Amino acid sequence: MSDPVSGTTIAAAGLLGAGVFGIATGIDYGVVFGAFAGAVFYVATAANITRLKLVGYFVTSFIVGVLGSGLIGSYLAKWTGYSDRPLDALGAVVLAALAIKLLTFGNSQDLGSLLGMLSRLRGGGANNGNK
Repeated sequence: MSDPVSGTTIAAAGLLGAGVFGIATGIDYGVVFGAFAGAVFYVATAANITRLKLVGYFVTSFIVGVLGSGLIGSYLAKWTGYSDRPLDALGAVVLAALAIKLLTFGNSQDLGSLLGMLSRLRGGGANNGNK
């Protein structure tokens, strides 16, 4: 049985939505499409995740990509020495993909081990600092 909506239709609708978002908010199209591409990076290949989590991952990484694109773009321009055009769109792609990878990493971890890792980073150790 074939799917009623193909992947191409979903991608086209997503790009159309990103374009409308860019028009409505006045944000640079490169940043919007870069954040969209970075968010789709993982969502398109995920297999064992519920649709609600996929939508949550996509929206979160898209927002992070749009909001942090200027900062990451300026760091990329400084690191590479490239100054002909702003690298905000590339920053949006990198940050959105990184955000979704961090979200999936945090979701796959056991809460106890994640809290233990955070306490070790704070210097408390695994046994509340009693050595």
